[in-house]
This record gives sequence, structure tokens and C-alpha cells, in this order.
Amino acid sequence: MAWEGLRLLMHPVALVLLVPGSWGLAVTPEELREVVGGTLLVQCWSSPQEGPYMQKTWCRQRSPGRCTRLVTTSQPLTAVENAQHTIWDHPKAGFFIVTMTQLREEDLGVYLCGSFNSSQNLINTFRNITLVVSPALITSPEGTSSPSVNGSEQGVVGHGWDSNDGGL
Repeated sequence: MAWEGLRLLMHPVALVLLVPGSWGLAVTPEELREVVGGTLLVQCWSSPQEGPYMQKTWCRQRSPGRCTRLVTTSQPLTAVENAQHTIWDHPKAGFFIVTMTQLREEDLGVYLCGSFNSSQNLINTFRNITLVVSPALITSPEGTSSPSVNGSEQGVVGHGWDSNDGGL
């Protein structure tokens, strides 16, 4: 799709610029399923990075072209966490990990992981994930559950997204 140069005004203070990623690969939407109370681990791949650090982020899409940042890295190899989200980046290895804990049915939605350009307030998307959270399954006493680890070796990305940190 030819998104280059297309500018959309989605919110009075938020100018969204949709641009193809530098690798020219589209991001394929994915669906991941978890249960209430569970933990989601997502591995996001990027190009191995040398030189100046580029922040990584996990955001929830609120509408086309708008995404509320939930957690954003501040430096490499250092976890950043809040009540429900953790993010950890290893830029030289070309990946970062996002964790969402204590999942609720209200967490159902579209999430994006990508690099965050703070000067332009844009997110370059690496993965587009629809999260479906279902009621917890009843298991036998012998049953144990562990977090799912969801990684994808798909290429880096498709579109820049406006980033609204939601006052965080």
C-alpha cells in the first residue's frame, strides 16, 4: 500500500504520519489467546542496533493511527515496569521482550510493539497483536500453568503510529 506522505489529523493535538518501514515489509496482524489472571510474554524482533539508543515501546491501539503507550524502554538491558507491564530491550541482539501480567477480559484489544521516536512522537511497528483474554480454565490439582512465550521472527515493519502516552 502506498501510505508514504499520507498525513491524517486524528486528534487536535496528534498528527499521525503513516510511513512504510525502512525494510519495506508489511506487519502481519496476529492473534494471541490467554486466560484471565494469566501472563503474556511477547518477543519483538528488530534489526540489531549499534550507535545511539532507540527506545522500544508496547502500546494499545485505541483507533486507527492512534496508540496509547503502556510501557517504554529508557535504556538498553534495563527492565522498565509498571503495575501490569514490563519491557526489556537487548538492542545488539535485535529483540526486546514485553510482559503483561494479571490479564483481564478488558485487556482484549490490539497491541503494537515497536521502536519509539520521541522527537516525532511516532512508533515504528514490529508486531501487531490482537489479544483475546478468555475466562480462566478449570484445571485439576496436578495441572500447572505457565506463561506463554510468543515470539515471531517476522521482519521489521510497516507503519509509524502516533503515540499518545495517555498522561503516563
